[in-house]
Amino acid sequence: MKTIGIISEYNPFHNGHKYHIEAAKEQFGADAVICIMSGSFVQRGEPAILDKWSRAGMAVCGGADLVLELPFVYACQPAEIFAFGAVNTLNNLGIIDGICFGSELGDIEPLKDIAKILLDEPEDFSELVKENLKNGNTYPKSVSLALRDYYPGNSNVNKSILESPNNILGIEYIKSLIQLSSPIIPFTIKRIVNQYNDEEITNAISSATAVRKELGSSGLSDKLRSSLPDSSFDMMEEAMIKGSAPVYLEGLSDILLYRIRTMTAEQISEYMSISEGLEFRIKKAADKAVCIEDMIERIKTKRYTRAFIQRLLCHILIDLKWEDTKVFKQPGTPSYARVLSFNDKGKQLIKNIAVASQYPIINKVAAFNTVDDVIKRMFDYDLRASDIYNLARPHKDLKKAGEDFTRSPIYL
Repeated sequence: MKTIGIISEYNPFHNGHKYHIEAAKEQFGADAVICIMSGSFVQRGEPAILDKWSRAGMAVCGGADLVLELPFVYACQPAEIFAFGAVNTLNNLGIIDGICFGSELGDIEPLKDIAKILLDEPEDFSELVKENLKNGNTYPKSVSLALRDYYPGNSNVNKSILESPNNILGIEYIKSLIQLSSPIIPFTIKRIVNQYNDEEITNAISSATAVRKELGSSGLSDKLRSSLPDSSFDMMEEAMIKGSAPVYLEGLSDILLYRIRTMTAEQISEYMSISEGLEFRIKKAADKAVCIEDMIERIKTKRYTRAFIQRLLCHILIDLKWEDTKVFKQPGTPSYARVLSFNDKGKQLIKNIAVASQYPIINKVAAFNTVDDVIKRMFDYDLRASDIYNLARPHKDLKKAGEDFTRSPIYL
């Protein structure tokens, strides 16, 4: 089967995601789609609005054939590590022909040009980035300004490209493919109608941000129904009736404040490459804050964005130290295929992966065993993330640990 990979969060799966799968299959002439999807926590450092099995089931109902979990150690990371982990996992499957991502630009060539520039990173370009960072700009903004100054005459490179989050991720996917010497072909579908961070539902295709905001303010409204496939809406409704959703970061406030208040500044500095005294700022904020939102507001600056801080807090919560992250982000890192949901075609894809890949497929967690220390450590973080995630669920009976051992992949 001609197979494409899609890197996703599906938080939750909406009409725009369904369009992306359909358009990607048509553009590439693909027979099958494998999605690698964030599990309990997503890239912005927040718990997913509903559990990973439900979101994976939504994706299979919406056109995917097989959904695999992106390990926590990659899912809750800056764009570079997030992209590397996802691309490395797909590459290690041994059966992916193309990777398709949505982008604001909709044109792959400028993104390839920028990826090559960033990989080569000549010394004078690096100096431009450092200069912009010293002026208080975020890293993406600093790179964007450096590109504008380094290639003023290159029509394919302009500062607006790196001001759009999906363009940034696309560039990182391409960089990872080059670094891994992967034969997988990258291609892109232009985002239509909405932007990544639009906060209002205005039509049938709206951003996941808008969908989550509508859910939080109005619940299972007609507006929400209009922006989701029927199967997604039904699964969302079922989860809310059961009390397993919605899940929000604020639900983890007390345990996170407790954790940081019992840590020293030196212990805090072991997470996510903390520098320049940020550990003292975090410690002070945790001592004075009454909830996570209050703490984030006390910590964030022009240099340290909300997303950066949320990811850092999640790393502290799950106890993912920077030393481990440095191990997991190295080329050649082993991986596994953790199955969350599949259909009949997905069943055949799993068999194909078993033949083509040297790495394990995880269907039943209780039966999984490995002698590879890196894979074991990586998977242990997934299990821990699930257990912590459950503490933020609305219904008290669903806060128990060990769900990974009792739930099977969803077969549709």
